[in-house]
Amino acid sequence: MRLLRKSLLTAVVMFICWTSSLYAKPLAVVQESNLCGVIDNQGNFIVPLGYDRIVPWSNGALMVKKGDNCGVLGADGKVIVPIEYLNILIPSHGNTYLVENNEAHWGVYSAEGKMLLPTVYDEVTAVDKGNTCFAVRQGTVWKFIHSDGSAASNEEFDYIGEFSEDGLAVVRQKDKWGYAALPGKIAISPQFEGAQNFSNGLAAVKQQGKWGFIDAHGIVKITPQFAEVYSGFSEGLAAVLSPNGKGYIDKHGNLLIPRDSRYIGQFKNGVAEIREVKKKLNVWSSLAYGASIALGGIGLPPKNALKSNEKRGFINRQGKEIVPTGYDEVMPFTDDMALVRKDKKWGAVSKDGKNTIRPKYLAMRAFASGLAAVRMGSNWQLIDKAGQVVKNLPDSVTDAGGLSAGLLSVCIGDKWGYMNMEGELVVTPRFMQAGNFVDLENKR
Repeated sequence: MRLLRKSLLTAVVMFICWTSSLYAKPLAVVQESNLCGVIDNQGNFIVPLGYDRIVPWSNGALMVKKGDNCGVLGADGKVIVPIEYLNILIPSHGNTYLVENNEAHWGVYSAEGKMLLPTVYDEVTAVDKGNTCFAVRQGTVWKFIHSDGSAASNEEFDYIGEFSEDGLAVVRQKDKWGYAALPGKIAISPQFEGAQNFSNGLAAVKQQGKWGFIDAHGIVKITPQFAEVYSGFSEGLAAVLSPNGKGYIDKHGNLLIPRDSRYIGQFKNGVAEIREVKKKLNVWSSLAYGASIALGGIGLPPKNALKSNEKRGFINRQGKEIVPTGYDEVMPFTDDMALVRKDKKWGAVSKDGKNTIRPKYLAMRAFASGLAAVRMGSNWQLIDKAGQVVKNLPDSVTDAGGLSAGLLSVCIGDKWGYMNMEGELVVTPRFMQAGNFVDLENKR
């Protein structure tokens, strides 16, 4: 489950603070008396208060937790996966739910709520988009099976990863790594010391202690020469430790962007995250950060910060630092703007580097639709990407969240509600916490 868990769990920590426009029906998670529910943009409950936690997912569903049990609801509040499992994972294609029961056995549901595999397996990983083939482990043996439990192939493996974008899954046989394709047949024979998932048409493989890259036919495209591959190809670049140093290579193996940072991330939308070590680790601050993530902070500043003594920055495809690592804290880009903190004050930097809002705000929320809520003194305002004030919020607003679906979550007194751009309260403040609206529409 190692390769699968890494990709599946990335989004879980972003508890109800999404502002993307992937969806079409605006809903928001709210909390009252320590219970969560879901409302529409008129304040009507779609999912009544009754859950300890609710997380909107990118496939249009709602992950819910009640006590120790997890389940899945549709955007209409109807149960898709019964709330009786200890753990639920979702492959990147969003068409399947992998569930774990209290006996540590795994099974599979379809996105429509049909149980495809009973919870009798020790692990389940690879699931194709059509839900026709599954990789399962019983004891120490991995196999590919159909939804009726019959064998999809006669091959047995020591490990099977998830299917990549090229339709190939990493497999291990007799301590050698290779790749399998649907319906479980070996596509590239296990011959490597290590193997990673395919991305951008290439996969990193290890031979004689060095990493190189092959294509989907198993043909070597970049000779093994790298001590490490930190991330596979994305937008034509891969992060490696090459004989010429650390940095990013192209598909010919040329080191295009040397970068000797402690961490060099994958390129996404033209930028890559980098991290540098700047100061000694404060253990208690790190523990406090972890607690804030675990508690999920609706209405709080985004807490996708680093847990240690690292400082985050971003570079572009030319290797230029568009967000320097000199800031005390840097948030990931939203709406092409990254929030930055320096000396307890917040500002922002645009992805193209043209807009820089110097850190001067006591609090700042992520940009959405070109606007962000900020606090100067005791007053809250909405500013644009140039840092110009668009609207002063009423003095009664004591805190503000993110802007989404044309509504801003605001706190008046100690209760949260929602205000439109005219400053009118659309949903009367009555909640302990209120998350951003997201448009839940099934995009499978």
